Amino acid sequence: MEIKDTVALLKSKGYRITPQRVAIIRILRDHEGHPGVEEVFRSVIQVHPNISMATVYNVMEVLEKEGIIKAIANSKKSRRYDSEVKPHGHFICNSCGRVFDIPMKYYEACLKVFPSEMTDFEVNSFELTIKGICPDCKKKLL
Repeated sequence: MEIKDTVALLKSKGYRITPQRVAIIRILRDHEGHPGVEEVFRSVIQVHPNISMATVYNVMEVLEKEGIIKAIANSKKSRRYDSEVKPHGHFICNSCGRVFDIPMKYYEACLKVFPSEMTDFEVNSFELTIKGICPDCKKKLL
């Protein structure tokens, strides 16, 4: 979602549009991976040195609530965020904690293999999370 669209959505929901909020939205949009709150904080503090960690948490909570970002729990203590909210899966490395997107075609293939004994169930959402060791960490183990 473009920044102007995100800002318009937040305005329509009654949220104030602050420079800090826009900076966080921009950081999330421009980030190549799945940042955690601490990573977003380290980036936004470069532009807004007086911003607090609580503000970053609050903005991230609002963005998640409004469906602009999606939280990915990669451990009991840590959450990462994804600005790509279209359906897709994730691979989470148990060693380094990085999160990788699973291409859509594999995600869709998993959806097609719904157990036959569950045909009476109505699926409202589907999340695919695979955990293991990424190639970089695997190399370090060898």
